[in-house]
Amino acid sequence: MRISLLCFFLGLYAVSFSQNINEKLVAFFSFSECKAKDESGNGSTGALVGDPTCRCGVLDSAIALDGKGDAIFFVGPLSDVFTLSDFTISFYFKPGPVNPNAGGSQVILSKQASCDPAARALWVRYNPRSRRISSGLVQNQNLFVTVTADLDPTACWQHIVLTRSNTNYSIYVNGVLKERRSTPSRLDITSSAILKVGEPICLLDEHFFGDFDELRIYSRALTQDDINALYVRPDRILTGDTIIYLGNSFVARANPACAQSLQWAPASTVSSPNSAEPVLTPTVSTTYRLNFFHQGCTAYDTLNVKVIDPDTLDCNLIFIPNAFTPASSQGRNDLFTISNPYAVDDFISFEVFDRWGGRVFEAASVFDGWDGTFQGQPLNAGVFLYRLRYRCKGEERFKSGTVTLLR
Repeated sequence: MRISLLCFFLGLYAVSFSQNINEKLVAFFSFSECKAKDESGNGSTGALVGDPTCRCGVLDSAIALDGKGDAIFFVGPLSDVFTLSDFTISFYFKPGPVNPNAGGSQVILSKQASCDPAARALWVRYNPRSRRISSGLVQNQNLFVTVTADLDPTACWQHIVLTRSNTNYSIYVNGVLKERRSTPSRLDITSSAILKVGEPICLLDEHFFGDFDELRIYSRALTQDDINALYVRPDRILTGDTIIYLGNSFVARANPACAQSLQWAPASTVSSPNSAEPVLTPTVSTTYRLNFFHQGCTAYDTLNVKVIDPDTLDCNLIFIPNAFTPASSQGRNDLFTISNPYAVDDFISFEVFDRWGGRVFEAASVFDGWDGTFQGQPLNAGVFLYRLRYRCKGEERFKSGTVTLLR
């Protein structure tokens, strides 16, 4: 039941925060069809410099920069964010293979006119040898802040979020806060420099080599929940750790994010080991690993499946959740059911009643669940009474309680 409740609350939070994710969104470049178009409707523009190519991206297409002369320039209202105000920069990038002859760090993103340490600036650099990303805000040579983070070693696509909230500057990688640093006062980084992706600033800098996607700029500091809502989990198994009963199967789902191939292991209980949505039929508790093979990079994720033998269950311990979200939780907690139906030796009845005592659901078997409707019509959110009758070791048992329907 704990797993069911956890999934319910995660689903509820995701719905709630996704509704507010566009608050104070100043610019959004998805690079759909490889166009540098601001989809926020606020009038910023982007220009592709050199000869960037179009590649499969996190959700649609991405911009591939060759590390030699390709870049992306941005102008418009987004520049007004980088002054004294709070802001957030969110983007995905996938580094290209390491060039053994490369020198310094690659500049992913910058708003910096020159390499003068006294010049106001914003920059984001990536070191391909150490696989570390860093970002700095500079007001002058005495007032600046730098944050640094290791990339996620299990992923190829990296989601980077940078937030400035008052005097705090933070960096997140794939939804995880990596470092936060403070300054004595709020830094003023106002400058006339153009926001750029991929172009070197200093003598030892390199052009960025890799794929760039989903750039978002906000005039506010996103919260952890906002950042979680933005992270679409490329190179990840989307199905959470789960429990099944011996003899059952389920479909596991993953987000390959344009990986060239996939490989599940152990493969013996996987219907299609190279599929993003295979059927898993473990006979014992198993940790599955899924490898995502990209050009020059391999990502992986794991899925833990606990297998329970129904014959070992205690019929004295019946678990029933106390809340569910029909038709609003993206496949999670859509039905109100007995969490461990195999523990019921001899099923008699399972019913749900409204607050006036009217029966709105009656199960035909221990495996049936209520979808929150009555006579084909969805019921309003509220508290309902359930009643379960069954036999345990020959003795009739009765279990009742309340369930909250949320929409």
